[in-house]
Amino acid sequence: MLRTGSALGHMPGAQRPPAAGDHVVAWVRREMGFTASLVSTLVVLAFGRALFSHLTLPWVLGLLFGWLFGVILLAAFGVVRHAEFLAHVFGEPYGTLILTISAVCIEVIMITTMMLHGDPDPTMARDTIYSTLMIIINGLIGLAMLLGGAKYGEQQYNLKSSGAFFSMILALVGLGLLVPSIVPPASRGRYGIFLTVSSVLLYAIFLRIQIKEHRYFFVYRGNEDRVGGAHHSEVDRAGWLYHAILLAATLVTIGYLAESLAIVIDDGSDRLGVPDQVGALAVALLILAPEGLTAIRAGLRNDMQRVVNISLGSALSTISLTIPAVLIFGMILRREVILGLTGIQATMLALSLFVGMNSYRSGETNLLQGAIHFVLFASFVVLMFF
Repeated sequence: MLRTGSALGHMPGAQRPPAAGDHVVAWVRREMGFTASLVSTLVVLAFGRALFSHLTLPWVLGLLFGWLFGVILLAAFGVVRHAEFLAHVFGEPYGTLILTISAVCIEVIMITTMMLHGDPDPTMARDTIYSTLMIIINGLIGLAMLLGGAKYGEQQYNLKSSGAFFSMILALVGLGLLVPSIVPPASRGRYGIFLTVSSVLLYAIFLRIQIKEHRYFFVYRGNEDRVGGAHHSEVDRAGWLYHAILLAATLVTIGYLAESLAIVIDDGSDRLGVPDQVGALAVALLILAPEGLTAIRAGLRNDMQRVVNISLGSALSTISLTIPAVLIFGMILRREVILGLTGIQATMLALSLFVGMNSYRSGETNLLQGAIHFVLFASFVVLMFF
């Protein structure tokens, strides 16, 4: 019997046990986003000085932008997968909060890096925050509504959640992006301190009601079976700690590569003569990539509640956390920060918020509402060049 078993083990059709190298290759493929971002980070650490010294050459500028943008976007897919598993384990709103706070960290890193690089640009933070809000309220929400509406017709969510989000967003947009336009220059420093304290305090109160007293505002019972309903692969058996560590590690590499990309965008905008808002748009798109991908996938799964939590939660965190962080760094670095919107920006943002409140006033969304938001997003892009 032993000889027979040995012979069978060497038959041509017998399966061999997977080698250690096979497991490594499988892991690298599964975590392609983290692997690519880690390798790219090591390359920038080793050869970054030489690479960035040739930004005067257009082809080098284009290659660096394409490489960094593509790797960060690929890494964002990995962030989405890990965040969705954590959302499945911990439930809402904790899963969404993990993704939202992570995006705020990347946003602050990129904005402060561009503040430190090159000539002072006091409106860069404002343009990036404005672009982020327009992408969220019109581009992201519009696309999720458009695709979800085309597939399911009408999509339901908890009306109390959108009401709570928009109340906060309207108040903080007014205080953070509209009022600074009429504050006298001599008083902007003191107003910045007031704005920082009040924004963080309001966000802390909002988080409390979102997690404790009014947690049910942000859950739609009809979608309980859909949330986190994605099929989990073998790696998920490692548990939530594995996903938490990989999510954090991927965000660290994204943050470092985002810093390098901010330098490329800043130099590229100056050399190519494109409006500064185009660079701000590119930065905002990368910042929102993890949340945007998650929100769109939620819309395609008929989970409009998660779209609301992610998109409006991201808009709220951008205003209530990114603005104070930028103001604090501006004070520390002694860089002027102008937050007041221009006339076109204020008009477009006010129109977008009005349409957004109207879209989220019935507890149901449809394809037409998504199309309206997407047209507003296209208008935002076109007006960038006027």
